[in-house]
Amino acid sequence: MCSKLTRLAVATASVLTSAAMLAPTAMASDRITGGEGWYGETTDKIVTNFGLAIVFLLPALLIVLSILQHRKEEREYQHLEAKRNRADLEEWQGGW
Repeated sequence: MCSKLTRLAVATASVLTSAAMLAPTAMASDRITGGEGWYGETTDKIVTNFGLAIVFLLPALLIVLSILQHRKEEREYQHLEAKRNRADLEEWQGGW
């Protein structure tokens, strides 16, 4: 029986080995396209704008997701509180 740590180590080693084996193929493809990616010629302005988009959009995404999670937890707490309050009412005790 393998432990979780052993499985994690084997998985990490296999991913790194696969990446190392595929790296020469990725570098060789530069001859076909002339070094130009799917977006076109990469300039300093494009790289800067992409980096700034990451810097500003990632925190905005995290803030939005945090707000959504807070609202979800708030509804869950309200549901649990209502369930506790219903359990105390006499009309909810017993069966038919």
